Amino acid sequence: MIEVLRRVGFFPRACVWELTLACNLRCKHCGSIAGSKRADELSLDECLRVADELVALGCRRITLSGGEPTMYPGWHEVGRRLVELGARVNLISNGLTWSDKHVEQAQKAGLCGVAFSIDGFEKEHDEFRAPGSFVRVVRAIDISVAAGMPVAVNTTINRLNQGLLKSLRQFLMDHRVFAWQLQFATATGNMGAHRDLVSPPEDLLWLVPQIAELCRINCPEFKIYPSDDIGYYGKPEPDLRDAETALPFWLGCRAGCQVIGIESSGNVKGCLSLPSSMHGEARFVEGNVRQKSLRDIWNREDAFAYNRLFKEGKLGGFCRVCRFRDVCRGGCSWATYAQGGTGNQNCFYYQAVRHGRFDLLDEEPTGDEIHYFDSHTAASVAGGQA
Repeated sequence: MIEVLRRVGFFPRACVWELTLACNLRCKHCGSIAGSKRADELSLDECLRVADELVALGCRRITLSGGEPTMYPGWHEVGRRLVELGARVNLISNGLTWSDKHVEQAQKAGLCGVAFSIDGFEKEHDEFRAPGSFVRVVRAIDISVAAGMPVAVNTTINRLNQGLLKSLRQFLMDHRVFAWQLQFATATGNMGAHRDLVSPPEDLLWLVPQIAELCRINCPEFKIYPSDDIGYYGKPEPDLRDAETALPFWLGCRAGCQVIGIESSGNVKGCLSLPSSMHGEARFVEGNVRQKSLRDIWNREDAFAYNRLFKEGKLGGFCRVCRFRDVCRGGCSWATYAQGGTGNQNCFYYQAVRHGRFDLLDEEPTGDEIHYFDSHTAASVAGGQA
C-alpha cells in the first residue's frame, strides 16, 4: 500500500495544528500533556506565514487545536487566513470558557464548524476533566448550535464511558450535534499515569462491533467517524470506514504521507498525536518552520521515514505474521508507539485471532497467525507466566 501512496505522491491533505499548548484543564487522558504554553510558541505573524505555506503545499482540511486553542490570542485570525486561502477549517475546544463572542469570532473567520470534547455524561466527563466541566461544554454546544454554527463532538473511549456509547449518541443528537468522532484512550502523556482507565484490549471484541453497529445507523443529520486507532479488518471493518471511499477498509497510517501535524513551537510531525519533546522524544520531529520552509521539510528525501520508507521487516509481534501487514503497516503509529513499538494489541483482528473468535472474521486466520499465539502461549507457560 505504501508503494501506491508513493506513486500517487505525498501531499498533506489534512493538518492538525496545535496553536498553543496552554490549557485551562489538566485532563487525565491528555496525550499532549497540555497546561502551560511552550516557551517558544510561534507569533501571530509566524503563524500567518505558516498558514500561507500550508495551503500552498496543497492542504485543504485544517483543524486548529491545542492545548486549548482559544487561549492563543490570534486563533481566529489564523483561521480567517486559512479560509481566505481556500481551506476548510474547524477548531477543537474543551468548551470550558466558550462564549457567544467565540461563536461570533469563529463565524466571522469562516470556520466550517467547531468540535467540543465530551467523555461521557456528567459523572464520567468530570472525572476525566474537572468538576463542572460537563455543564459548561454542553452550554458551549447549545449556544453554538443556536447561533447556526455546526458542532461536532470528540469522545475518548475508556473504562468509565465504554458502556455508554448508545445513550451518549442519542444525547448528542438531542443537542443537534452533526458529527461524532470516537477514539480509544491510549496510555501516553497524562494517560500513562492512569493506565487502569484504559479499556482492556480484549474489550475490543464487543466494543468494535458496537461502534460498527452505531455507524450503520448513520444518517444525514448525524454521522459517527471512528478515528484511526479503531478497528482493522474483520466483519465490522467496512462499517467503520467512510462510505464514500472506494476501498472500505483500513489502508494504513497516513502520517507524513497525507497528514501533517504542527506544534505551537513550529515543530513538524507526520501526526500531531505522535510524541515529541513533552514525552522526551525527538524521532518523529521532521524539522521546524523557523529554520526551514514547510515545503522543504515535507519534501526532504528521508522525511517521515517510519511511513514513507516502510519495510515489512520492521514489524514485530503478531504484525510480523499478519496477512494484512503490507496494507496495515502496524496500524495507528501513535498506538503502536504507546505499546512499545513492536506491535499493536489494540487491533480488532489481533484480538479476534488471539481469543479464537473466528466468527467475527470474514475468513479463518492463516496457519502462521494461529501458530503465533500457540507458540507464545507455550513460551509463557514454560516461563511460568501463563
